Amino acid sequence: MNKLKTETHLLENAVMTSYYLVRYSGGSYEDAFDVVVFATNKKSTATKYCTKFNKLLKKWQNHYKQFETKKYGIMTWIADEHIDTKFNRWHKLQKINRCYYEVVSVR
Repeated sequence: MNKLKTETHLLENAVMTSYYLVRYSGGSYEDAFDVVVFATNKKSTATKYCTKFNKLLKKWQNHYKQFETKKYGIMTWIADEHIDTKFNRWHKLQKINRCYYEVVSVR
């Protein structure tokens, strides 16, 4: 009985290691996606990466807004004269929502 108590106590006190999965998400509804960029055991690394990613994402999305136009009065789309040169990057940036991290624990 005492041995069982000791084993249970050891399991309860097992070292829990936390990892931070840095991810970014994009799309919406049925085309939604989630990408794991990397894992780290340092919260500060995950936080710094997410902050920098989101800041750069916003910067580039704002930059590519200058090439947009309103189609049919409601839909934002890239202007016809920029389709050949700017569309691919603009479209990829439109799909990305944000970067974040998720905490996971391993025993």
